[in-house]
Amino acid sequence: MTQIEIRNNHFDLLTQKAIFWQEKRTLLIGDLHLGKITHFRKEGIAVPQIAAENNFERLDELADNTKASRIIFLGDLFHNKYNAEWEMFSAWRAKYHFIEMIIVIGNHDVLPVSLFLENNIDVYKNDFEEDHFIFTHHPKVELDPSKFVFAGHVHPVFTSYGKGRQSFRLPCFVVDKCQAILPSFGVFTGGFGVNLIAGRKIYMLTEERVFVVG
Repeated sequence: MTQIEIRNNHFDLLTQKAIFWQEKRTLLIGDLHLGKITHFRKEGIAVPQIAAENNFERLDELADNTKASRIIFLGDLFHNKYNAEWEMFSAWRAKYHFIEMIIVIGNHDVLPVSLFLENNIDVYKNDFEEDHFIFTHHPKVELDPSKFVFAGHVHPVFTSYGKGRQSFRLPCFVVDKCQAILPSFGVFTGGFGVNLIAGRKIYMLTEERVFVVG
């Protein structure tokens, strides 16, 4: 875990590919893409079912370890049309009925809004804003310097090069002056390579640690 400070608020960057907002006891989670693994399996692609279970194991870890009172999903919670993974998610949500949950709709969230509402999840079709922080799915191109944006969608990964031809490519948090992009939480969701530019910090993560490279 690595903590960063933004606008006098403290945010923990977690190895489970999520952020914990200390002052609000709020978890930020982007791009679970639940349902994708079950869809692959139905199409005959050999993705082990244990991969779907891994998503829920990490969700349990986050809820139990942080004692969060709220979770904000930054879009693409469910990747596809209704399948058995939605029932798994509904059961998981019922287990944490005492946690407030919010979703900002992403481009892959094609399920009826009624399903989210039935599971006691507040739905925002665009942005959710609180205390000069904006929570959204797509990163903003035009940024208001008086506000700070948390977004998903991109699935950022960064490639670090060592001596010789050694390199490794890992998911990362991208933190710019007025915007942070979270890595994709879900398993088997791919990644988009990002670059280190002026004023940007990149936090690569493994299962054991988070470390800054810029």
